[in-house]
Amino acid sequence: MRTSDMKNSDFTAKPRNTIAPIDRLIWHYENPDAEAMAAAAGNVPVVGVTSNTAPWELIRAAGAFPCVINSGNPNYPDIGTFMEEGVFEERIRAIFGAAISGDLQHLSLLLIPRTSEQEYKLYLYLREVARQDPTRRIPPLYLYDMLHTRSPESYSYGLERTLCLKERLEELTGKRIDDAALLYAVRESNSARKAIRKLLSLRNPVPRVTGTEALTLIGASFFISRDEYAHLAGQAVEMIEGRAPVAGKRVMIAGSPLNHRGLHHALEKHGAVVVAEDDWWGSRSAGMDIADGSDDLLKAIFEKYYLDAPSPRVFPFEIADAWFQEESTHGIDGVVFYLPPEDCVVGWDYPRRRRFLDERRIPHLLMREDAGSISEECHEQIERFVNNICIR
Repeated sequence: MRTSDMKNSDFTAKPRNTIAPIDRLIWHYENPDAEAMAAAAGNVPVVGVTSNTAPWELIRAAGAFPCVINSGNPNYPDIGTFMEEGVFEERIRAIFGAAISGDLQHLSLLLIPRTSEQEYKLYLYLREVARQDPTRRIPPLYLYDMLHTRSPESYSYGLERTLCLKERLEELTGKRIDDAALLYAVRESNSARKAIRKLLSLRNPVPRVTGTEALTLIGASFFISRDEYAHLAGQAVEMIEGRAPVAGKRVMIAGSPLNHRGLHHALEKHGAVVVAEDDWWGSRSAGMDIADGSDDLLKAIFEKYYLDAPSPRVFPFEIADAWFQEESTHGIDGVVFYLPPEDCVVGWDYPRRRRFLDERRIPHLLMREDAGSISEECHEQIERFVNNICIR
């Protein structure tokens, strides 16, 4: 039986140590709610987050189970009653649909960081639905209003909002977040980051894992406890290290974050191997560790998410572009910009980054289709692009 065909009962019916680590990570990626539902069933408070700039360590230190929400039906019928067509990306629509349908009732809190304009609007729309229809089973909401402009005012405001979030989480779980709990959570999350960085080291300059598989193995970290993830990912790395190199033109994906493997699969079907993503779902999901020797762990946690987490709101542009410029000039044969039809934010960066690549004669392709349903015409465009890339 293929891993992708596994159901919840197939997985839970067997002792966990009888399932290969790679298969277990794939299963969790494809069943993102499983661990959260199990935690809720065991009376552990579950805090769902919508993206990467919510401080995982604070949630964990409060005794709750943190998880990224990556489920829901973007075509849930009631979405159109409250949300305009063609404005929100599919994932945000799916989260909105799950929230207003009652599918997120297992959450003790839905924590929405102000990582993007779409997430901020998601929070406002859910608040408005709750106001208009109090019978909707929307989970309790919290906006983590951290700004990503690099200024003293934004820094001070973000640190203040982090202190307020700490108080809200303590109120939620009834547990005081002390330095010992913070230290444990920081070390636990750092172990997961270390495992992700090891996986990333197997992608470039000599790829030993496809981008499709790498995105899956990295993405599983958002849905399970980080100590379990570090253990499984470490074993997965040991298994992958012995593989033969993966042949293909080495491609980076930049633009809107991809929470699924559609574009990776399409590129690799036509002879590329995706070795990097300029977004928080893939290559930038780990970043640097949090300094566990800090005298002020709360401040160190805040600075991790303020200074070292990708966000479309990062300003000035020199800081926002630094990772892209560094990675695209080392071990990359071409870049695919993914700007789906509903994008109204990331596209502002495209001319500037395209110019950077043109000046260095790095091939690039702009894709404006939904990566979840790539047309035959787009497949032909991808094939031509990959075939015309000269390996650097």
